[in-house]
Amino acid sequence: MRLKRSRSFRPFTHQLLVCAIVGFAAAPSQAADPNESWSRFRGKNGAGIAETCSVPIPWSSSDVAWSIGLPGGGNGSPVVRGNQVFVQSADPKTAARSVMCLDLASGDLLWKRDSRGQPHRVHRRSSFASPTPCVGGNAVYVVWGQPDKITVASYSLDGKTENWTRDLGRFQSQHGYGASPALFGDILVLFNSQQGEQLRGGQRPGKSSVIALNASSGKTIWQTDLTTRRVCYGVPTLYETAEGKPALLFANTGDGLFALDLASGDSLWSKQVFEKRCVSSPQVVAGLAIGTEGSGGGGNRLFAVDLEGDHDVKFRITRNAPYVPTPVVKGNLLFLWDDNGVASCVELPSGKLLWSERASDGPVSSSPVIAGDKLLGISESGSLVVIAAGSEYEKLGSVDLQDLTRATPVVGESYLLVRTNSRLMCIGKP
Repeated sequence: MRLKRSRSFRPFTHQLLVCAIVGFAAAPSQAADPNESWSRFRGKNGAGIAETCSVPIPWSSSDVAWSIGLPGGGNGSPVVRGNQVFVQSADPKTAARSVMCLDLASGDLLWKRDSRGQPHRVHRRSSFASPTPCVGGNAVYVVWGQPDKITVASYSLDGKTENWTRDLGRFQSQHGYGASPALFGDILVLFNSQQGEQLRGGQRPGKSSVIALNASSGKTIWQTDLTTRRVCYGVPTLYETAEGKPALLFANTGDGLFALDLASGDSLWSKQVFEKRCVSSPQVVAGLAIGTEGSGGGGNRLFAVDLEGDHDVKFRITRNAPYVPTPVVKGNLLFLWDDNGVASCVELPSGKLLWSERASDGPVSSSPVIAGDKLLGISESGSLVVIAAGSEYEKLGSVDLQDLTRATPVVGESYLLVRTNSRLMCIGKP
Protein backbone atom coordinates (compact mmCIF):
# COMPACT_ATOMS: atom_id res chain seq x y z
CA MET A 1 0.00 0.00 0.00
CA ARG A 2 1.50 3.35 -0.99
CA LEU A 3 -0.98 6.06 -0.15
CA LYS A 4 0.67 9.30 0.87
CA ARG A 5 -0.07 12.97 1.18
CA SER A 6 1.75 15.22 -1.29
CA ARG A 7 3.02 17.59 1.40
CA SER A 8 3.24 15.47 4.54
CA PHE A 9 1.98 11.95 5.12
CA ARG A 10 1.15 10.62 8.55
CA PRO A 11 0.84 6.81 8.41
CA PHE A 12 -2.54 5.68 9.57
CA THR A 13 -2.45 4.05 13.00
CA HIS A 14 -5.26 1.58 13.55
CA GLN A 15 -7.37 3.10 16.36
CA LEU A 16 -10.87 2.17 15.25
CA LEU A 17 -13.11 0.70 17.92
CA VAL A 18 -14.15 -2.86 17.26
CA CYS A 19 -17.86 -2.69 16.61
CA ALA A 20 -20.65 -4.43 14.75
CA ILE A 21 -22.19 -2.47 11.90
CA VAL A 22 -25.94 -2.91 11.94
CA GLY A 23 -28.11 -1.70 9.04
CA PHE A 24 -26.91 0.61 6.33
CA ALA A 25 -23.86 2.88 6.57
CA ALA A 26 -25.13 6.41 6.14
CA ALA A 27 -23.47 9.37 4.50
CA PRO A 28 -22.72 12.31 6.79
CA SER A 29 -25.79 14.40 7.49
CA GLN A 30 -26.18 17.36 5.14
CA ALA A 31 -29.01 19.78 4.53
CA ALA A 32 -31.11 18.45 1.68
CA ASP A 33 -31.24 20.63 -1.41
CA PRO A 34 -34.18 19.76 -3.66
CA ASN A 35 -32.31 21.35 -6.58
CA GLU A 36 -29.52 18.80 -6.44
CA SER A 37 -31.19 15.39 -6.57
CA TRP A 38 -29.05 14.30 -9.54
CA SER A 39 -26.06 16.63 -9.44
CA ARG A 40 -23.24 14.15 -10.18
CA PHE A 41 -22.69 10.79 -11.88
CA ARG A 42 -25.57 8.49 -10.81
CA GLY A 43 -27.18 11.14 -8.62
CA LYS A 44 -27.01 11.59 -4.87
CA ASN A 45 -23.80 9.99 -3.59
CA GLY A 46 -23.63 7.93 -6.78
CA ALA A 47 -26.45 5.63 -5.63
CA GLY A 48 -28.32 5.64 -8.97
CA ILE A 49 -31.80 5.48 -7.47
CA ALA A 50 -34.97 7.58 -7.31
CA GLU A 51 -37.30 6.13 -4.69
CA THR A 52 -40.37 7.42 -6.55
CA CYS A 53 -40.79 8.01 -10.28
CA SER A 54 -44.09 8.64 -12.08
CA VAL A 55 -42.71 8.21 -15.61
CA PRO A 56 -44.37 5.40 -17.59
CA ILE A 57 -41.52 2.94 -18.17
CA PRO A 58 -41.40 1.51 -20.79
CA TRP A 59 -42.81 4.57 -22.55
CA SER A 60 -44.42 5.42 -25.88
CA SER A 61 -43.58 8.29 -28.25
CA SER A 62 -46.35 10.43 -26.73
CA ASP A 63 -44.51 10.36 -23.38
CA VAL A 64 -41.37 12.02 -24.83
CA ALA A 65 -41.31 15.65 -23.66
CA TRP A 66 -38.42 16.61 -25.95
CA SER A 67 -35.48 15.19 -27.87
CA ILE A 68 -32.55 17.21 -29.19
CA GLY A 69 -29.40 16.51 -31.19
CA LEU A 70 -26.01 17.03 -29.53
CA PRO A 71 -22.89 18.37 -31.24
CA GLY A 72 -20.42 15.52 -31.61
CA GLY A 73 -20.90 12.66 -29.18
CA GLY A 74 -19.86 11.28 -25.83
CA ASN A 75 -20.35 8.75 -23.08
CA GLY A 76 -20.81 11.18 -20.17
CA SER A 77 -24.16 11.47 -18.43
CA PRO A 78 -26.20 14.65 -17.91
CA VAL A 79 -26.71 16.21 -14.47
CA VAL A 80 -29.55 18.39 -13.18
CA ARG A 81 -29.91 21.37 -10.88
CA GLY A 82 -33.36 22.93 -10.58
CA ASN A 83 -34.58 23.57 -14.13
CA GLN A 84 -31.10 23.30 -15.69
CA VAL A 85 -29.55 20.27 -17.40
CA PHE A 86 -25.78 20.16 -17.98
CA VAL A 87 -24.02 17.80 -20.40
CA GLN A 88 -20.62 17.54 -22.11
CA SER A 89 -20.01 16.57 -25.75
CA ALA A 90 -17.06 16.48 -28.16
CA ASP A 91 -16.34 16.13 -31.85
CA PRO A 92 -15.01 12.57 -32.42
CA LYS A 93 -12.51 13.78 -35.07
CA THR A 94 -11.22 17.13 -33.81
CA ALA A 95 -11.88 16.61 -30.08
CA ALA A 96 -13.49 20.08 -30.01
CA ARG A 97 -15.40 20.25 -26.73
CA SER A 98 -18.70 21.65 -25.62
CA VAL A 99 -20.41 22.02 -22.27
CA MET A 100 -24.10 22.82 -22.63
CA CYS A 101 -26.89 23.97 -20.37
CA LEU A 102 -30.46 23.13 -21.38
CA ASP A 103 -33.86 23.99 -19.99
CA LEU A 104 -35.28 20.91 -18.31
CA ALA A 105 -38.89 21.64 -19.24
CA SER A 106 -38.37 22.42 -22.94
CA GLY A 107 -34.92 21.18 -23.94
CA ASP A 108 -34.06 24.69 -25.19
CA LEU A 109 -30.36 25.57 -25.20
CA LEU A 110 -29.70 28.14 -22.46
CA TRP A 111 -25.95 28.45 -23.05
CA LYS A 112 -22.98 26.64 -24.55
CA ARG A 113 -19.24 27.01 -24.05
CA ASP A 114 -16.82 25.58 -26.61
CA SER A 115 -13.10 24.91 -26.40
CA ARG A 116 -10.40 23.25 -28.46
CA GLY A 117 -9.25 19.72 -27.82
CA GLN A 118 -6.29 17.62 -28.90
CA PRO A 119 -7.18 14.52 -30.95
CA HIS A 120 -5.48 11.46 -29.48
CA ARG A 121 -5.85 7.71 -29.25
CA VAL A 122 -8.77 6.43 -27.20
CA HIS A 123 -10.38 3.02 -26.87
CA ARG A 124 -12.96 2.30 -29.58
CA ARG A 125 -15.67 2.31 -26.90
CA SER A 126 -14.44 5.49 -25.24
CA SER A 127 -14.92 9.11 -26.34
CA PHE A 128 -13.46 12.60 -25.94
CA ALA A 129 -16.43 13.45 -23.69
CA SER A 130 -16.67 10.52 -21.29
CA PRO A 131 -16.71 12.48 -17.98
CA THR A 132 -19.96 13.52 -16.31
CA PRO A 133 -20.02 17.08 -14.91
CA CYS A 134 -21.16 17.89 -11.38
CA VAL A 135 -23.12 20.89 -10.13
CA GLY A 136 -23.57 22.46 -6.72
CA GLY A 137 -23.95 25.83 -5.08
CA ASN A 138 -23.64 28.47 -7.78
CA ALA A 139 -21.40 26.61 -10.20
CA VAL A 140 -21.06 23.68 -12.58
CA TYR A 141 -17.74 21.80 -12.72
CA VAL A 142 -16.36 20.03 -15.80
CA VAL A 143 -13.22 18.00 -16.50
CA TRP A 144 -11.51 17.33 -19.84
CA GLY A 145 -8.49 15.05 -20.23
CA GLN A 146 -5.89 14.60 -22.93
CA PRO A 147 -2.27 13.35 -22.90
CA ASP A 148 -0.62 16.72 -22.16
CA LYS A 149 -3.05 17.98 -19.52
CA ILE A 150 -6.12 17.46 -17.37
CA THR A 151 -8.28 20.58 -17.25
CA VAL A 152 -10.80 21.25 -14.46
CA ALA A 153 -13.05 24.29 -14.85
CA SER A 154 -15.81 25.98 -12.89
CA TYR A 155 -18.55 28.01 -14.61
CA SER A 156 -21.34 30.13 -13.21
CA LEU A 157 -24.78 28.58 -13.62
CA ASP A 158 -25.73 31.20 -16.22
CA GLY A 159 -22.62 30.32 -18.26
CA LYS A 160 -21.42 33.92 -18.39
CA THR A 161 -18.41 33.52 -16.11
CA GLU A 162 -15.51 31.11 -15.93
CA ASN A 163 -14.92 31.15 -12.17
CA TRP A 164 -11.58 29.37 -12.38
CA THR A 165 -9.66 26.76 -14.34
CA ARG A 166 -6.82 24.41 -13.35
CA ASP A 167 -4.28 22.43 -15.35
CA LEU A 168 -3.50 19.32 -13.30
CA GLY A 169 -0.70 18.08 -15.55
CA ARG A 170 -0.30 15.26 -18.04
CA PHE A 171 -2.44 12.15 -18.26
CA GLN A 172 -1.31 8.62 -19.16
CA SER A 173 -3.74 5.85 -20.07
CA GLN A 174 -4.52 3.09 -22.55
CA HIS A 175 -8.16 3.96 -23.13
CA GLY A 176 -8.58 7.72 -22.81
CA TYR A 177 -9.87 10.03 -20.11
CA GLY A 178 -13.07 9.26 -18.20
CA ALA A 179 -12.84 10.51 -14.59
CA SER A 180 -15.81 12.52 -13.31
CA PRO A 181 -15.62 15.12 -10.51
CA ALA A 182 -17.70 14.90 -7.34
CA LEU A 183 -18.63 17.71 -4.97
CA PHE A 184 -18.80 17.23 -1.19
CA GLY A 185 -19.82 20.50 0.43
CA ASP A 186 -17.13 22.95 -0.67
CA ILE A 187 -14.62 20.22 -1.60
CA LEU A 188 -14.36 19.16 -5.25
CA VAL A 189 -12.73 15.71 -5.53
CA LEU A 190 -11.12 14.17 -8.61
CA PHE A 191 -9.85 10.59 -8.76
CA ASN A 192 -6.73 11.13 -10.89
CA SER A 193 -5.87 7.51 -11.64
CA GLN A 194 -3.28 6.91 -14.36
CA GLN A 195 -1.48 4.11 -16.17
CA GLY A 196 1.84 2.75 -14.88
CA GLU A 197 2.08 -0.60 -16.67
CA GLN A 198 1.24 -2.18 -20.03
CA LEU A 199 2.67 0.90 -21.76
CA ARG A 200 3.64 1.19 -25.42
CA GLY A 201 7.18 2.02 -26.49
CA GLY A 202 8.28 5.50 -25.49
CA GLN A 203 5.42 6.08 -23.04
CA ARG A 204 6.17 7.25 -19.51
CA PRO A 205 4.21 5.98 -16.52
CA GLY A 206 1.66 8.39 -15.11
CA LYS A 207 1.33 9.44 -11.49
CA SER A 208 -1.91 8.60 -9.70
CA SER A 209 -3.46 10.61 -6.90
CA VAL A 210 -6.69 11.89 -5.40
CA ILE A 211 -6.94 15.67 -5.63
CA ALA A 212 -9.25 17.81 -3.49
CA LEU A 213 -9.86 21.39 -4.66
CA ASN A 214 -11.62 24.30 -3.01
CA ALA A 215 -14.84 24.57 -5.00
CA SER A 216 -14.87 28.37 -4.85
CA SER A 217 -11.24 29.09 -5.77
CA GLY A 218 -9.94 25.93 -7.43
CA LYS A 219 -6.94 25.88 -5.08
CA THR A 220 -5.63 22.52 -3.86
CA ILE A 221 -6.79 21.57 -0.36
CA TRP A 222 -4.96 18.25 -0.28
CA GLN A 223 -3.50 15.69 -2.66
CA THR A 224 -2.92 12.04 -1.76
CA ASP A 225 -0.63 9.94 -3.94
CA LEU A 226 -1.75 6.45 -4.97
CA THR A 227 -0.05 3.33 -6.28
CA THR A 228 0.12 3.68 -10.08
CA ARG A 229 -0.70 0.49 -11.96
CA ARG A 230 -3.71 0.55 -14.32
CA VAL A 231 -5.86 3.59 -14.90
CA CYS A 232 -9.20 3.28 -13.05
CA TYR A 233 -12.31 5.41 -13.41
CA GLY A 234 -14.80 5.14 -10.55
CA VAL A 235 -16.28 8.18 -8.79
CA PRO A 236 -15.84 8.17 -4.96
CA THR A 237 -18.64 7.46 -2.51
CA LEU A 238 -19.11 9.34 0.77
CA TYR A 239 -19.76 7.54 4.04
CA GLU A 240 -19.33 8.06 7.78
CA THR A 241 -16.87 6.03 9.82
CA ALA A 242 -17.64 4.49 13.19
CA GLU A 243 -15.88 7.48 14.73
CA GLY A 244 -18.18 9.87 12.89
CA LYS A 245 -15.65 11.08 10.31
CA PRO A 246 -16.75 11.84 6.74
CA ALA A 247 -14.75 9.50 4.50
CA LEU A 248 -14.45 8.76 0.79
CA LEU A 249 -14.41 5.23 -0.61
CA PHE A 250 -12.34 4.47 -3.73
CA ALA A 251 -11.32 1.41 -5.76
CA ASN A 252 -8.20 0.91 -7.87
CA THR A 253 -5.87 -1.83 -9.00
CA GLY A 254 -2.86 -0.74 -6.97
CA ASP A 255 -4.50 -0.02 -3.61
CA GLY A 256 -7.71 -2.09 -3.68
CA LEU A 257 -10.75 -0.81 -1.84
CA PHE A 258 -9.55 2.10 0.29
CA ALA A 259 -10.84 5.08 2.24
CA LEU A 260 -9.51 8.62 2.71
CA ASP A 261 -10.51 11.20 5.29
CA LEU A 262 -12.58 13.82 3.47
CA ALA A 263 -11.16 16.81 5.33
CA SER A 264 -7.46 15.91 5.20
CA GLY A 265 -6.97 13.21 2.57
CA ASP A 266 -5.26 10.99 5.15
CA SER A 267 -5.44 7.24 4.55
CA LEU A 268 -7.95 5.52 6.82
CA TRP A 269 -7.66 1.94 5.55
CA SER A 270 -7.09 -0.18 2.46
CA LYS A 271 -7.85 -3.74 1.45
CA GLN A 272 -5.94 -5.06 -1.56
CA VAL A 273 -8.39 -7.32 -3.41
CA PHE A 274 -8.01 -6.38 -7.08
CA GLU A 275 -5.73 -7.65 -9.84
CA LYS A 276 -7.49 -6.07 -12.81
CA ARG A 277 -8.80 -2.62 -13.70
CA CYS A 278 -11.59 -0.95 -11.70
CA VAL A 279 -14.04 1.03 -13.83
CA SER A 280 -17.29 0.97 -11.85
CA SER A 281 -17.83 3.26 -8.86
CA PRO A 282 -17.60 1.72 -5.37
CA GLN A 283 -20.75 1.51 -3.27
CA VAL A 284 -21.39 1.64 0.49
CA VAL A 285 -24.34 -0.36 1.78
CA ALA A 286 -25.24 -2.67 4.69
CA GLY A 287 -21.92 -1.98 6.43
CA LEU A 288 -20.06 -3.14 3.32
CA ALA A 289 -17.72 -1.57 0.79
CA ILE A 290 -18.47 -3.01 -2.65
CA GLY A 291 -16.23 -2.74 -5.71
CA THR A 292 -15.65 -4.57 -8.98
CA GLU A 293 -12.74 -5.31 -11.31
CA GLY A 294 -12.41 -6.76 -14.78
CA SER A 295 -10.99 -6.62 -18.28
CA GLY A 296 -12.11 -6.80 -21.87
CA GLY A 297 -11.09 -10.46 -21.81
CA GLY A 298 -13.26 -11.32 -18.82
CA GLY A 299 -12.34 -12.51 -15.35
CA ASN A 300 -14.61 -9.92 -13.75
CA ARG A 301 -15.09 -10.07 -9.97
CA LEU A 302 -17.07 -8.24 -7.28
CA PHE A 303 -15.80 -7.94 -3.71
CA ALA A 304 -17.72 -6.94 -0.59
CA VAL A 305 -15.57 -6.10 2.44
CA ASP A 306 -16.41 -4.86 5.92
CA LEU A 307 -16.26 -1.09 6.23
CA GLU A 308 -14.88 -1.30 9.75
CA GLY A 309 -12.72 -3.62 11.84
CA ASP A 310 -10.20 -5.65 9.84
CA HIS A 311 -12.07 -5.07 6.54
CA ASP A 312 -12.50 -8.76 5.90
CA VAL A 313 -13.92 -9.96 2.58
CA LYS A 314 -17.51 -10.98 3.40
CA PHE A 315 -18.33 -12.34 -0.05
CA ARG A 316 -17.18 -12.25 -3.64
CA ILE A 317 -18.94 -12.83 -6.95
CA THR A 318 -16.98 -14.34 -9.82
CA ARG A 319 -19.77 -15.21 -12.23
CA ASN A 320 -21.66 -12.50 -14.18
CA ALA A 321 -19.97 -9.74 -12.20
CA PRO A 322 -19.88 -6.35 -13.95
CA TYR A 323 -16.68 -4.67 -15.11
CA VAL A 324 -17.81 -1.28 -16.48
CA PRO A 325 -21.41 -0.96 -15.14
CA THR A 326 -21.76 0.14 -11.50
CA PRO A 327 -24.10 -1.99 -9.31
CA VAL A 328 -27.21 -0.45 -7.77
CA VAL A 329 -28.98 -1.19 -4.48
CA LYS A 330 -32.62 -1.04 -3.38
CA GLY A 331 -33.29 -1.98 0.22
CA ASN A 332 -31.35 -5.17 0.94
CA LEU A 333 -31.10 -6.15 -2.73
CA LEU A 334 -27.95 -5.60 -4.79
CA PHE A 335 -28.57 -5.55 -8.53
CA LEU A 336 -25.82 -6.28 -11.05
CA TRP A 337 -25.97 -5.78 -14.82
CA ASP A 338 -22.85 -7.22 -16.39
CA ASP A 339 -21.07 -6.17 -19.58
CA ASN A 340 -22.70 -8.99 -21.56
CA GLY A 341 -26.29 -8.16 -20.55
CA VAL A 342 -26.80 -10.63 -17.68
CA ALA A 343 -28.70 -9.11 -14.75
CA SER A 344 -28.45 -10.57 -11.24
CA CYS A 345 -29.96 -9.94 -7.82
CA VAL A 346 -27.97 -10.56 -4.64
CA GLU A 347 -29.26 -10.46 -1.07
CA LEU A 348 -27.39 -8.21 1.39
CA PRO A 349 -25.47 -8.54 3.57
CA SER A 350 -25.25 -12.32 3.03
CA GLY A 351 -24.23 -12.24 -0.63
CA LYS A 352 -26.78 -14.94 -1.50
CA LEU A 353 -27.65 -15.02 -5.22
CA LEU A 354 -31.43 -14.76 -5.68
CA TRP A 355 -31.58 -14.75 -9.47
CA SER A 356 -29.44 -14.28 -12.57
CA GLU A 357 -30.94 -13.95 -16.06
CA ARG A 358 -29.96 -12.67 -19.48
CA ALA A 359 -31.80 -9.37 -19.67
CA SER A 360 -30.28 -7.76 -22.77
CA ASP A 361 -27.71 -8.17 -25.46
CA GLY A 362 -24.16 -7.05 -24.86
CA PRO A 363 -21.98 -5.17 -24.75
CA VAL A 364 -23.20 -2.93 -21.93
CA SER A 365 -21.33 0.19 -20.78
CA SER A 366 -24.18 2.14 -19.14
CA SER A 367 -24.76 1.58 -15.43
CA PRO A 368 -28.19 0.37 -14.24
CA VAL A 369 -30.44 2.74 -12.28
CA ILE A 370 -33.64 2.29 -10.30
CA ALA A 371 -36.79 4.33 -10.96
CA GLY A 372 -39.24 3.60 -8.15
CA ASP A 373 -39.72 -0.15 -8.29
CA LYS A 374 -38.14 -0.65 -11.73
CA LEU A 375 -34.58 -1.52 -12.69
CA LEU A 376 -33.35 0.02 -15.97
CA GLY A 377 -30.37 -1.15 -18.01
CA ILE A 378 -29.21 -0.06 -21.47
CA SER A 379 -27.10 -1.98 -23.95
CA GLU A 380 -24.71 -0.21 -26.31
CA SER A 381 -27.08 -1.00 -29.19
CA GLY A 382 -29.63 1.31 -27.56
CA SER A 383 -31.99 -1.29 -26.10
CA LEU A 384 -33.33 -0.02 -22.75
CA VAL A 385 -34.67 -2.97 -20.75
CA VAL A 386 -36.99 -2.68 -17.75
CA ILE A 387 -37.00 -5.27 -14.95
CA ALA A 388 -38.91 -5.37 -11.68
CA ALA A 389 -36.51 -4.30 -8.91
CA GLY A 390 -37.41 -7.23 -6.68
CA SER A 391 -36.28 -10.59 -5.33
CA GLU A 392 -37.86 -12.43 -8.27
CA TYR A 393 -36.97 -11.88 -11.91
CA GLU A 394 -39.66 -10.21 -14.01
CA LYS A 395 -38.97 -8.48 -17.30
CA LEU A 396 -41.43 -5.64 -17.84
CA GLY A 397 -40.57 -4.45 -21.33
CA SER A 398 -38.05 -2.55 -23.42
CA VAL A 399 -37.56 0.60 -25.51
CA ASP A 400 -35.40 0.91 -28.63
CA LEU A 401 -33.42 4.15 -28.40
CA GLN A 402 -32.19 3.67 -31.99
CA ASP A 403 -28.72 4.98 -31.26
CA LEU A 404 -25.42 3.92 -29.72
CA THR A 405 -25.75 4.43 -25.94
CA ARG A 406 -23.08 4.25 -23.26
CA ALA A 407 -24.25 6.98 -20.87
CA THR A 408 -26.17 6.32 -17.66
CA PRO A 409 -29.68 7.87 -17.47
CA VAL A 410 -30.93 10.45 -14.98
CA VAL A 411 -34.05 9.57 -12.95
CA GLY A 412 -36.27 12.29 -11.48
CA GLU A 413 -39.61 12.00 -9.72
CA SER A 414 -41.52 13.03 -12.85
CA TYR A 415 -39.00 12.68 -15.66
CA LEU A 416 -36.24 10.54 -17.14
CA LEU A 417 -33.25 11.91 -19.06
CA VAL A 418 -31.54 9.55 -21.51
CA ARG A 419 -28.37 10.51 -23.35
CA THR A 420 -27.43 8.51 -26.43
CA ASN A 421 -24.26 9.16 -28.37
CA SER A 422 -25.89 11.85 -30.51
CA ARG A 423 -29.08 12.86 -28.68
CA LEU A 424 -30.51 13.85 -25.31
CA MET A 425 -34.16 13.11 -24.62
CA CYS A 426 -36.55 13.79 -21.77
CA ILE A 427 -39.42 11.44 -20.99
CA GLY A 428 -42.30 12.34 -18.69
CA LYS A 429 -43.36 15.72 -17.33
CA PRO A 430 -40.36 17.67 -16.03
